[in-house]
Amino acid sequence: MLGMTFAIGLLDSSAAAARVRLAMKKQDSQSGASETEAERAIRLFNEGKFDDSISLAKLIQAGLSNFSTEEKWQLLIIAAQMEQGEYAKALETVDAAIERFPNSIRIRWVGEEVCRFNGQTKRALVIMEEMRELVAANRFLYRDSANQILLGKLILKLGGDAKGVLDDYFFPVRKREPKNPAVYLAIGELAMAKHDYGLAAENFLKLLELQPKNTDAIYQLATAYKPSDSEKMNAAVQSALKINKAHVPCLLLVADGQISSENYEDASNTLNAILEVNPKQFEAWAYKSVIAHLQNDPEKEAKFRNEALSSWQDNPAVDHIIGRELSEKYRFAEGEKCQRRALVYDRRFLPAKMQLANDLLRLGQQREGWELADEVFDADQYSVLAHNLVTLRDEISDFKTLKRGGFVVRMEAEEASIYGEQVLDLVTAAHDKLVEKYAVELESPIFIEIFPRQTDFAIRTFGIPGGAGFLGVCFGRVITMNSPAAQGVGLTSWESVLWHEFCHVVTLQKTKNKMPRWLSEGISVYEEKLANPAWGDTINVQYREMIFSEDLTPVSKLSGAFLRPKSPLHLQFAYYESSLVVEYIIENFGLPSLLKVLDDLSLGTPINDALRRHVAPPEFIDKEFAKFAQARADSLAPDATWDKQEQMKLPNVEVLARWNEDHPDNLVGLMAEAQVRFENKEWLKTISLLERANQLSPVTKSPYPLLARAYREIGEKEKEFATLEKFAEMEADSVELFTTLLEVTTGKKDWEKVKKYATRLLALNPLLITPHRYLSIAAEKTNDDEALIQSLSVLAKMNPLDAADVHFRLASAHFRKHQLVLAKRQAMMALDKAPRYRDAHSLFLKIVEQLDGEKVPAASDKRPETPPAKKELP
Repeated sequence: MLGMTFAIGLLDSSAAAARVRLAMKKQDSQSGASETEAERAIRLFNEGKFDDSISLAKLIQAGLSNFSTEEKWQLLIIAAQMEQGEYAKALETVDAAIERFPNSIRIRWVGEEVCRFNGQTKRALVIMEEMRELVAANRFLYRDSANQILLGKLILKLGGDAKGVLDDYFFPVRKREPKNPAVYLAIGELAMAKHDYGLAAENFLKLLELQPKNTDAIYQLATAYKPSDSEKMNAAVQSALKINKAHVPCLLLVADGQISSENYEDASNTLNAILEVNPKQFEAWAYKSVIAHLQNDPEKEAKFRNEALSSWQDNPAVDHIIGRELSEKYRFAEGEKCQRRALVYDRRFLPAKMQLANDLLRLGQQREGWELADEVFDADQYSVLAHNLVTLRDEISDFKTLKRGGFVVRMEAEEASIYGEQVLDLVTAAHDKLVEKYAVELESPIFIEIFPRQTDFAIRTFGIPGGAGFLGVCFGRVITMNSPAAQGVGLTSWESVLWHEFCHVVTLQKTKNKMPRWLSEGISVYEEKLANPAWGDTINVQYREMIFSEDLTPVSKLSGAFLRPKSPLHLQFAYYESSLVVEYIIENFGLPSLLKVLDDLSLGTPINDALRRHVAPPEFIDKEFAKFAQARADSLAPDATWDKQEQMKLPNVEVLARWNEDHPDNLVGLMAEAQVRFENKEWLKTISLLERANQLSPVTKSPYPLLARAYREIGEKEKEFATLEKFAEMEADSVELFTTLLEVTTGKKDWEKVKKYATRLLALNPLLITPHRYLSIAAEKTNDDEALIQSLSVLAKMNPLDAADVHFRLASAHFRKHQLVLAKRQAMMALDKAPRYRDAHSLFLKIVEQLDGEKVPAASDKRPETPPAKKELP
């Protein structure tokens, strides 16, 4: 609603308010002695004291001359009435204001919306036409800054070019009046509408420099921070609520976060607080409809939606909000229906059209989704979301498509040639294992899109750049993920990511996308670890400490741990804890009970009801799971002690050594001293400390790489190798580890282990030359020409420095398998890279000789009897 923005910029250089002095019996204790009545009226509005603000504005207005052109007090009165849901009174004020100011387009601008909230859609259209006629006939009347800003907004509403509005209206005003708060609001709101959050935040901050206690400006800044910085957003919201505890837009943001955290009871209370301010607030009723939908209460859902539409029956924003929130809950099919319903009310309502485009793309309905994105971009080329999607579509148009069974994989062509088949192999294996286990029949095809650039992944997934912490996302039938090329330095096994995301396909489809986030993530991480113990997180020292602290979130509130984590570690712990809950349920109540919970969720049963029916009451689960988690934490190092001292944080080895003498079984103390001695190159003492740490906790990863390095430094190569192998059993994401093991096993001529660790490295990054090269060596040494051809064929596509040798070895392998045409082609490629390559030339002559000696197929082969073609040497 526009009401809250009307007060911004009401205080200007006009002397009219200064001429009016009304005697006030009492001054608010918060106001200073120099506060004018005009300033007080606006402060009262900002504080949510709308009736007081209206009374004072009316007094100020009454004191003005009949010839005054000051229309701002009527605007403030209308805004205050709209904020309280007094739509009929607001319309009366609009009528009176138009009568007093017949040429005012500012009154008509707010009047257009007031009419809509009074069910007078036709009159709203008439008012819009009146505005256009007034401007066309008397443009010189509207050259002041306030009207220039409004004209820009009018042009935007009528579908004008956003850049033109900025250049022709907003920026000139800002240049003339750099201290005009209204222009920063206008630019910021325009940027927000186009999802340009950086520009929006920049202008809202400027606005707050001018009006630091303007609650609406603070709220606008919070919305600009929402997509990227939840901490700043929350700080802004709390700042505004300190000024006005019932600030409706900020309370809507709070409720939005509570719904995202699945904290529906608190969200309902927040929405009820909004309705105490404005019983007709359509966004609050729309959110209540969302909650009812998520709680499987269709009767209340319909009732609340009707309440949202009670004042403005064809308001497209109502269904847009409901659908947007459902899509945020991964209910894309339900969200799609809502956006289509919104577009019935207004086919030009671009927010609904843009959301619908994203919903369709996430549902795998590519053609219509891209067409809608094009429509939005054609209508609004300043829209960041539409521009990003259209640009991405053009960039990925050259992706290669691979198909097998019910899978459609789209990835960059060169990457597809290197590991595309492995992608299909892995999802096929996951399908065979998980579909039967979870008793689900999948809707196909399943789309998998793998992006070599993180920015492209983010735009396809979220609509805007960002999301650096995400490796993959599943929408139900569509998986998007980063390829190893997009991950940067800190690689994570692409195989573990894809297995994790495909598990989401299984559980989301089984529940029709009606499952809480903690359960969805928990099952995926749980299945990761079952598929490969080196995948997924296991208990460690940090997690142990978090389990015994307030960081262990009750199961009933666990989805909220994903929304605004204190740190990246806390987010990672939320994944781990969720998997531990799944493990707890399966160990104590069995997999069939979990499957029944998932079946109930698919029917719309709330999670707590499903758990109560098939597992245990949520209160019981919260209590017993805490015990289960603590027992798991104790298993990390049962014989260790966990005393903590500040000395552990100091790099003073003598202090650490003395402390460890008194606490010889303290795992944290041993590791702290070992780290310092390692850095000091005290290898023997480092080894002694780390060996004791390993005895206390063999499953803790951190000692192994340090211990292996220390063994190497003293020449204990066998101990180094044994330590690295033990580490490899629990680690999947270290290029250095697997590269070292490849070097060692190659030196030992242990070709089976070379294959094993090269394959592990390929699971981490198949775009590296190293594992393919080692696989080719192992294949040659074991006379496995089939494996040799496979590894060398990939290696040849990676532009190796020894390309001629790679093609020669490929030619030799094909020749040994009597694949003469393929052998000839590879020999020619070797000679093309190195024309004087004698071995390649000799092999080429042998191949040609054998090809010349091949007999023409007999007539019994049912081939046409044609003369043999003349063979020519190149």
